[in-house]
Amino acid sequence: MKKGLFTLLLIGILVFGVVASGCIGGGGGGNTTSSPSKTTTTSQSQTTTTSQSKTTTTTTTITKTTTTTAPETTTTTTTAPATTTTTTTTTTTTTTTTQPATTTTTTTSTQGQEVTIVLWHAMGEAEAQTFKDLIAEFEIEHPNIKIQMEYKASLETALKAAIPAGKGPDLFIWAHDWIGKFADGGLLKPIDDYIPADFKDNFVPLAQDAFEYKGHYYGVPFAAETVALIYNKDLVKNPPKNFDEMKQIMEQYNDPDNGKYGIATPVDPYFISGWVHAFGGYYFDDATETPGLDKPETLEGFQFFFNEIWPYMAHSRDYNTQFSIFTDGNAPFMINGPWSISGVKEAGIDFGVEPLPPIEKDGKTYYPRPYGGVKLIYVTANAKDEKMQAIWEFLKWFSTSEDVALTLAFQNGYVPVLQSVSDNPDIQSDPVISGYMKALEHAYLMPKSTKMGSVWGPVDQAITDYIGGKKTLEQALQDAQQQILKAIGG
Repeated sequence: MKKGLFTLLLIGILVFGVVASGCIGGGGGGNTTSSPSKTTTTSQSQTTTTSQSKTTTTTTTITKTTTTTAPETTTTTTTAPATTTTTTTTTTTTTTTTQPATTTTTTTSTQGQEVTIVLWHAMGEAEAQTFKDLIAEFEIEHPNIKIQMEYKASLETALKAAIPAGKGPDLFIWAHDWIGKFADGGLLKPIDDYIPADFKDNFVPLAQDAFEYKGHYYGVPFAAETVALIYNKDLVKNPPKNFDEMKQIMEQYNDPDNGKYGIATPVDPYFISGWVHAFGGYYFDDATETPGLDKPETLEGFQFFFNEIWPYMAHSRDYNTQFSIFTDGNAPFMINGPWSISGVKEAGIDFGVEPLPPIEKDGKTYYPRPYGGVKLIYVTANAKDEKMQAIWEFLKWFSTSEDVALTLAFQNGYVPVLQSVSDNPDIQSDPVISGYMKALEHAYLMPKSTKMGSVWGPVDQAITDYIGGKKTLEQALQDAQQQILKAIGG
């Protein structure tokens, strides 16, 4: 569905929810059970009533009385046998016993008891509103579960202060790279018992491992991000199929003396990671928790970037400078993430998005593998056991609902990780979302280890030292390797 149509459908659901909030009996997983009243039969359903009636008859009769109560009430009627006399009046006493009314819902938890789940986030107002709208839909389907969103400007600081004191939220939203330090710090609650064996199959490969750490699951994924090649359609009619074609276009437009360049991209460890990983190199291996800056494949990746891309750039490491070069129409290409798209649109650039093109070298094909991050809803150690079934109902719904994935994609620009929407016609026809979804296929999952925090600084310093002419590229990487090993105690 198109963005506008989808939004209208969502609004329609919410309007229905407002109208029907007093008469929805319950529901879950899309199977909503409607009934005439939600809790309006309490006075009738919880009272045992004994009534008597007199029946006068002149014939032999066995009297059976049936009592009808409210639709939600299950009623058992017990009638004492009538005493029958041919010519006398018979008094029939009827005792009606009514069982307490029950409300049937498809929610497997919190039957008859409301559960409030607190969710912390650091999103902007517009971004968070989409979540609130989706949560309103969930609450209509699950009337006993309430999700309370709370904004925290300094989310990490707030979490680390509140959770140990038992005052923190049940859930919070952030990228997956916090999972190591929060799990090791005892701030997360494993949800292994709720994860079905095939649950990971719902997601694209990049997301399948993002919510697992050291054999435990601590949340669920719902979106991802990575960088891709953004091209100006006024300058590039067809996106390059491989790096050789990309290089030809860069050479055609590169004219530094007149403020024109072949490509614009920020220069830091994150943005050039795709080229470093292309040949099998890496900054840090999450499985072995060891740095790899001394690997020949890592050196090859750095050399490729500085020999094949850097010459066609403005020699500035400033993000805003590189971004402006592209949005001012002074470069045919830019390497950037989905967060940059709103600025590209505001600049009036007619653009497309494609994965970084493959490299043909020595008869082999190498795919650039930029870092990828996955957005998670984490479960904190503060989540009480009695809430966990309700929490899982929400997590499962939010992470595996196609409507949720599509809404976040078209309203917030999120890149879906739900496998079932990858072939959705509306996703395929959206140049931005489909372009970044394709880019996820070769993305390199950001390490989850707490030791990764010791990697960024030395790698960034190596880039600075090489660009500044202080060291050779090989020496700069060797020095960075030693600094990281010293920091992590290796």
